[in-house]
Amino acid sequence: MAAPSVKIMRARTILDKSRLGESDRYARPERRAFRRYPSSLHARLVYGTMIYAGRVTNLSQNGMFVSTWVRFPVNAEFMVVLLLHDRTVQIPIRIRRAVRNGSDCRPPAHNGIGVEILKAPQSYLDHVGQYR
Repeated sequence: MAAPSVKIMRARTILDKSRLGESDRYARPERRAFRRYPSSLHARLVYGTMIYAGRVTNLSQNGMFVSTWVRFPVNAEFMVVLLLHDRTVQIPIRIRRAVRNGSDCRPPAHNGIGVEILKAPQSYLDHVGQYR
């Protein structure tokens, strides 16, 4: 029984192919169901009886990344309040991942939480739709 042939590629070969436009075969598949759009919205995170500040750096129909110094537990559910078109919008969220890049000395844009939107209000969906 013959062994299957395996083609081993060196990093240099992959780089050369990416320059030639063949990088699609080597690209990571997209994990997200909806495209993320860059943003810079002020956010208030209402966790229990406390309110924390944050900034939404990217958003989509079903999720967003909120830059913040505060550490929240993964899978925690609470509200984020955004100011959209001169109106406040309350959005229920669930923490899906916490990002901490190195020390606490880094800018907050590199630290924060990736959240899933549990029930997006229509005004939020309309806001995201403007990015298309």
